Amino acid sequence: MNRRTRNERIISMAEARENRKEKRALQKSRRRGNRMFAYRKFYIAILLFLLVMSSVYAVRIVALKADEARAMAELDAALDKKARLESELEYINDPVYIEQQARTRLRMVKPGEIYYVLPERDAEDAADGAPSDEKADAE
Repeated sequence: MNRRTRNERIISMAEARENRKEKRALQKSRRRGNRMFAYRKFYIAILLFLLVMSSVYAVRIVALKADEARAMAELDAALDKKARLESELEYINDPVYIEQQARTRLRMVKPGEIYYVLPERDAEDAADGAPSDEKADAE
């Protein structure tokens, strides 16, 4: 039984060394290709992570700018209200305004003045256009 299988074939030492070198070179190139693919995946993952983080921060920046604009609008409104209230305060502290309010609201008079109170017309008389009793008496 002189059968030789594939593993039992006889080759020379030089040929065996050459086959081994080729196998090693092939394995080395496969490892390098797998390594390069792994590096590429790693770099792509890092790039995607950086893109996501930069987009998150960009959204935050836009939201902060909107908040800043809203706060500035509120500040402008508050400053306008403050200026209006300060001018109103100056007007209220004016002696002429104080005298006018005392006369109209409190019905105060200066010494020597006479204060007349006239009755008001009824709402019905005003709507009809009919003269009130005082006008009739005056005529």
